[in-house]
Amino acid sequence: MKELAKEDKFDFESMSGSELMEFISWKNEFPQEAESAFIIFCSKYEKDVLQKAEIYCSKFNYSEVEALLVAQCTFARVWKYPTFSVEKAKSKNIDKAILMWMYPIMYTQIILIGKRNTCAEPSQEEELMLIYSIDGLIEFYVGDELEKKKELKLNLEIIERALLGLSEKHRIIFLTYKAYESSGKNIPRSVGERLRNELELTQNSIGVYKMDAKIHIANYLEHINGSK
Repeated sequence: MKELAKEDKFDFESMSGSELMEFISWKNEFPQEAESAFIIFCSKYEKDVLQKAEIYCSKFNYSEVEALLVAQCTFARVWKYPTFSVEKAKSKNIDKAILMWMYPIMYTQIILIGKRNTCAEPSQEEELMLIYSIDGLIEFYVGDELEKKKELKLNLEIIERALLGLSEKHRIIFLTYKAYESSGKNIPRSVGERLRNELELTQNSIGVYKMDAKIHIANYLEHINGSK
């Protein structure tokens, strides 16, 4: 994005979802522009998000009212953490990619609403469910602190590259355990249960995946260090 000036005027309605997301990420520097972009962003995706929320909620025997709350909570998380990346998009269709990025956020909100019946800001332990990416791990560690996020991102670049050689299940298991173990905690029972249910694995299988991931990363690091 070009450098913004206070006098600039923007046609948010004509922007793509990724462009709107970029403006949202500037909410500290340009709050009015970010808020305008967020309003259009919500309008653009609210129908799809609500439909998906209703599908997810039906599996938990939740009502349409609770599905609406899930959708609202999901957009609230997008506003707080506008971390969608075009480079890491799972589809060339930007609208589809953004929705695919939002669905794990939505699932987490469903689990949390089941515990609290609200999307009010939870404690860090309550907030963590599964960690899907290095960016998710960084967010868990440092939240919204941009400079710390950049610094940690650089420090974890090698690990991120190593994870590319693993399956999605390996990555989720490794990163979720990494988040808790690095903070001196054990995996909460509810998180372990979600790992088993969402990944369709037994606890023994999760242990195998975790060990496989650690060995793969250790071998990758040894290869990198040996080639220097």
